Amino acid sequence: MGKDKRDLLVFGYGLGTIAFVFAVVGVLKHGVNLSQMVLIFCGGVFVLVAAIDWTALRLGYCIWMRVAHIVGSIVTFMILGAVFVVVFCPIGIFLRMIGKDFLNRRISRTLKTYWLPRPKSVENKERYYQQF
Repeated sequence: MGKDKRDLLVFGYGLGTIAFVFAVVGVLKHGVNLSQMVLIFCGGVFVLVAAIDWTALRLGYCIWMRVAHIVGSIVTFMILGAVFVVVFCPIGIFLRMIGKDFLNRRISRTLKTYWLPRPKSVENKERYYQQF
């Protein structure tokens, strides 16, 4: 069984099962109404199509994956933005309040150069053969 066939079967059976579960939960909570009947119908269609001709699910699967990638990009952007605001902004504000400047970005009119002197190393050709 190839990856493509397996993905389509998981999509068909999985979506059908999820629709059935939501329908059963809805019936138990709210009684039988139109939305639960639609879920049962859609779940049955997906399971039947997956059982009879799984290749017919290819278009729906491609659309589903594109939507999933878009939603994933949006959620990733939101999570990373929240982490930045919750973690890095308070740390930056705290470091500015206590006067830390780890990158030495302050401008000084008394310095002639911002270059840092590098310690002199002994020229050893053997060092070049053991770089890592």
